[in-house]
Amino acid sequence: MPRGEYEHRFTNATLRSVLKRDGEGEVGTAGRIRLAAVGDLRMAVERRDSLGPRFASVAESADVLLLAGGLTASGLVSEAETLADDLDSVGVPIVAVLGARDHEIGQESLIRAMLTSLGWTVLDASSVVLDVRGLRLGIAGTTGFPGGFGIDYQLWDVVREHRQADREQMHNARFAKALAGLKEQGADFRVALTHFSPVPGTLNGERETIRANLGNEILGAGIDASGADVAVHAMARRGTHEGRTPGGIPVYNVSQPVLGAPYVVLDLPAPAFAG
Repeated sequence: MPRGEYEHRFTNATLRSVLKRDGEGEVGTAGRIRLAAVGDLRMAVERRDSLGPRFASVAESADVLLLAGGLTASGLVSEAETLADDLDSVGVPIVAVLGARDHEIGQESLIRAMLTSLGWTVLDASSVVLDVRGLRLGIAGTTGFPGGFGIDYQLWDVVREHRQADREQMHNARFAKALAGLKEQGADFRVALTHFSPVPGTLNGERETIRANLGNEILGAGIDASGADVAVHAMARRGTHEGRTPGGIPVYNVSQPVLGAPYVVLDLPAPAFAG
C-alpha cells in the first residue's frame, strides 16, 4: 500500500496515520482531532522561506501542529526566529518541545521565550489543554534525555554523574506528573510529546552503538504510569515510524527524514476516546 494510504489500528484507540506530502491529503471530518506532527527540522538561517510553502495547507488537514524538537540546526535564537517566520501562517495552534540541538549552546531559554511571545506553546516538563472540535486535547511535553534501554539504561544509571542523572530524572518526574494531571483537567485525549525516544522500537534502523544516546526506558515507563493515548517523538533520523511502550501505548517517530514528507497527520476519531 503506498505511503499516505495506510492505517494503523490499536487496542486502546483507533488512530489513523496519514502521511501528507506538501500539504496534500484527506481532510478530517467533524468529530475528529487531527494532529500534524513533525520534528528534527533543523532550521538554519540560510534556509529561510524553505518550509513555508510545504506547510501552507496544514490548516486544511489538521487542527494542531506538534513539533517534537530539533527545531534549529545549532541552537541559535536566530534559527528559531527563522523557523517561526516560515511557519507564521500555518493557521493552527503550534505546540512544541525543544530538542538536543536546541540546547546546544545555552540559548534554549531565549528560544523558548521568543517562541512563546509569538503565540507558540513550548512545553518544558509541562502541559497544555486545548479545545478542539468540542473536545479537550491534552498535551504534556518534555525534551527528555539519553540513557538507553535495558542493560544500557542500568549502566547509565550507575555510571553517569549522579547529579546529572538525578536532575534528568527529576525533570522526567515533572513531565510524568504533568501528563497524569491531564486527566484531572478533563482532557478527552492525552498526548505525550518528547524529543528523545521513550521506546527502542522506533530506533530500528539506527546503529546499535548509538541507540543509548537516542532515548531511554524511563520516559516510556513514565508515559505508561501516567497514561496517554499516543506518544510522539523525533530523535531517530534513521529509525522507524511506529512502536509501542511496554504498556501498549502507540509511539510515533516523526523525525522528518523518517517521514519523507513535510509532516504526518494523526487522525484521532473522537468515539474511540471521548467520555
